[in-house]
Amino acid sequence: MASPLRPLVTPVRFGTHQLPPIGLVVLAAIGAVFLAVIVATAWPHPTDEQAYWRAAERLAAGEPVYSTASVPGDVSYGYWYPPPLAQVLAPLTGVASAEGFSIAWTILVLGCLWWLAGRDVLVALALIAFLPVAVELRVRNVHLLLAVLLVLALRRSWVFWIPAAAIKVAPALGILYLAAARRVREAILVTVAGLLVLGASIALAPGLWGSFAEVVLGRAGTETASILPIPFAIRFVAGAALAALGGWIGGRRGEGLLVVGVTLANPTLWATALSLLVALVPLWRSSPPPAPKPAVQPALSAT
Repeated sequence: MASPLRPLVTPVRFGTHQLPPIGLVVLAAIGAVFLAVIVATAWPHPTDEQAYWRAAERLAAGEPVYSTASVPGDVSYGYWYPPPLAQVLAPLTGVASAEGFSIAWTILVLGCLWWLAGRDVLVALALIAFLPVAVELRVRNVHLLLAVLLVLALRRSWVFWIPAAAIKVAPALGILYLAAARRVREAILVTVAGLLVLGASIALAPGLWGSFAEVVLGRAGTETASILPIPFAIRFVAGAALAALGGWIGGRRGEGLLVVGVTLANPTLWATALSLLVALVPLWRSSPPPAPKPAVQPALSAT
């Protein structure tokens, strides 16, 4: 018996041409409306991207990067991320303007969405119909960039785990995933490289990580920092369990558990963090790497 939803997801034949599924077209139309509203009402004003830029400006000027007076979700543009992002942007503050950064960041975010959609504009618009993606675009946060880095880390190279974990804490769970998947060499490489980046970051600004732990990790899951009234420590442990289980299961299902685990383990779990889940789209549409083969024991010589 055919599913009643099949006409919505099946391409339409029109003579010799194949048209997109009706459901995709409808979602793309909804997404296009959302995007038009976002462009007209939100993008003319500073949004979350200015939190990164202003933190970099404060760092370059020798001022405190983190503020205990900021509350997640307010309009003070408080910085709620590990120090490396501000440290990377700080040198640019002397040669670029805040407005120029907003334009460049907007292009980057849209490019990430387009890439996650398989470089298909219609699919990209359809993804905006998923409300967390629309909200993410409205505030121009980092989660679509993180989604790209997660996909690249799972499909291309372990190297992409490093910038992902430097932007947010949660992608560090990729180490557990790799270890559980018996990709021990990659897990070790990610750990060593991550520690080197951490060491360099601390050497450049020794006090920043202490402020990060106090202001961000110390208040995660409270003061509107999460849509779930669950302490960050519990969410992080649950995310770690999902990441390890995903590595053990393997395949697309395992990758899906990892993405959900990383999303859940975000220190600031706002609705925008749920846009990380769009990483499931390119992961599902492509094949995961083959599982490592068990080591072959050498045969004993006959005596």
